[in-house]
Formats: sequence, C-alpha cells, structure tokens
Amino acid sequence: MDLDNSLNLSPDEQLRVDQTMERFWNLLNSERSRYETQARELIESQTLVTETDNFMLKYSIRGDLYVSRGIPKQKDADSFCIEFPIPDTKQERIESLVELFAQSEAG
Repeated sequence: MDLDNSLNLSPDEQLRVDQTMERFWNLLNSERSRYETQARELIESQTLVTETDNFMLKYSIRGDLYVSRGIPKQKDADSFCIEFPIPDTKQERIESLVELFAQSEAG
C-alpha cells in the first residue's frame, strides 16, 4: 500500500513526511552513540534537556512512559509531545530512547 495514497496527502505534505523520515533514519544511524549515552543519563536522572537549532527538548520518565516535549525557539512554531511506553528489558529501554531522541530531533 502506498503511504501517500492511503493518507491522501498533498504533494507538499508527502514531501515533508519523506524529509522527516529521511532525517530520522540519518540521525538514528549517525547519532546512535550520543543517543545511547543520553538514554543512560535519562534512565539514571529521570530527566534530560537537550537543544537543536529549532527546539529545546525536555525528556522525562512519567510512570510507565518516556515523554519528550519540544519547545520551539521561534514564537510562531508549534510545540510537540511524544510519549513512548517503557519496555521491559534494559536493551529495549535503551533502543526505545534512541528512537525517541531521533524522532524528536527529526521534527
């Protein structure tokens, strides 16, 4: 099934989705070591704050969820919140956080 047909995206919307997915995969590969270090820091301290060019990213552990809040640096941009369930094993927890960090930074 073709994603753009199933979601009825305009060409501009599809381009944004494609660019975001490409950034996500690139970050997942190029920043994995940094993300693994950040994951251990978040698990230990329960909170972590990082920044990108466009967002301040605040990560926390709330109950059985990892939470990422993106606060825009530009006043006219939208904030976002992503929640991931916390997996059972240590390796799955680290991998889940690596994906959360990449997704948050990709936009």
